[in-house]
Amino acid sequence: MPAPVISREEVIERLTRAFRESGYQSASLARLSEATGLGKASLYHYFPGGKEQMAETVLDHVNDWLKDNVLLPLAGAGTPMERLNRMILELNDFYQKGRCSCLLDLLAIGDAAVVFGKSIKASIQAWESAIAGVLVDAGLDEAESRLRAEDALIAIQGALVVARAKNSTDPFTRTLSALPARLLS
Repeated sequence: MPAPVISREEVIERLTRAFRESGYQSASLARLSEATGLGKASLYHYFPGGKEQMAETVLDHVNDWLKDNVLLPLAGAGTPMERLNRMILELNDFYQKGRCSCLLDLLAIGDAAVVFGKSIKASIQAWESAIAGVLVDAGLDEAESRLRAEDALIAIQGALVVARAKNSTDPFTRTLSALPARLLS
């Protein structure tokens, strides 16, 4: 029986889940093959550069999601509170209320940090700048906006860790729901 045909987009979604579950170091080709339902040869057909190219593609996919669903809405229309609330809704969905790991974090560990570090740093800086821009629009000065934006990212990432460690979505959802008012106070 021939192997099922799946789109490149579906392969990337499956790889994203696999890297989120295993991280880069632990995501063996056997694990990635199992996660995608493709043989190793088929994976190399999609990604001749191997696991590194798979992770780069997944990182690009996540960065595109971040741009479309977080950065652009933060820079878009609406009051600062509305824009921050849109970010919160998207993050809550993307991280499945804190059940999913942050891929940016997982690709910043060990050897992967050398390969993906610049891209991850750029993503974090863009996200921080987008939040700071909303806060400047709300009337805060630039320096305070930057500090609060960095604190927001720390809160989001920390809440993800605590939610997973406690096997409870409460820390993440509570942190996200309080974040807009905290940022704008």
